[in-house]
Amino acid sequence: SSSRLFILRDITKIKSLEEERDEFISVVSHELRTPITIAEGAISNVQLLAKREDVAQVKIDEALEEAHKQVVFLARMVNDLGTLSRAERGIGDSKESIDITELVAQLQSEYTPQAAEKGLAFNVDIAGKAGNVYTSRLYLEELLQNLITNAIKYTPEGSVTVSVNRDCCNVCFDVRDTGIGIGKSDQKKIFDRFYRAEDYRTRQTNGTGLGLYVSAKLARKLGCKISVQSRINHGSTFSFMLPIEDPPQTSVQ
Repeated sequence: SSSRLFILRDITKIKSLEEERDEFISVVSHELRTPITIAEGAISNVQLLAKREDVAQVKIDEALEEAHKQVVFLARMVNDLGTLSRAERGIGDSKESIDITELVAQLQSEYTPQAAEKGLAFNVDIAGKAGNVYTSRLYLEELLQNLITNAIKYTPEGSVTVSVNRDCCNVCFDVRDTGIGIGKSDQKKIFDRFYRAEDYRTRQTNGTGLGLYVSAKLARKLGCKISVQSRINHGSTFSFMLPIEDPPQTSVQ
């Protein structure tokens, strides 16, 4: 008599992941098409205008500025996609002990000039000894950088503040701005990929619609979740919490 072995495998999850990936590639392609078309058209326009002697320099400058704006947008999107890809592949999964005070000081020196370019103050509020967290340096730095960059982008005047508060077990990171704020209906969707609020002031900025989606992904990799508090015209605060690293145990001789 012959015996047969049957192996049953549930491929539902594999199929849904493949479908999600295909959909993501399709959406990315669509999102990239518009800026590429605009940049290509602007550059072609410059080439034509440069051959004519009767064209004012201002027309050439305008076309070049439009092309440059679209290339900057593409660079930001590629950067966001690169961050997303690294997180998906677990490239920054290795953990290390991170001094919170040092990390915040590093962010202050990095972003104070960027904020100043927009006429904004960049503040740091860290009371006492914040201690250390044991986590991925890459993911934590990129998460904070994303939230700070976002805050600067959507704050026309005032300030951006990074606050650190701790209790016995956890440290809470807050990135607070005095910007345009986010409406209640938009707050539920801002972490969706390629979602951009309908507020015309949001539309005026050169955002990719990926920044907060990437931030949410990084937070999940860190084992936490981002919360948001915001009111239109009263700014926004993005927060997340990580456990404080236990101090090393010293053995008694």
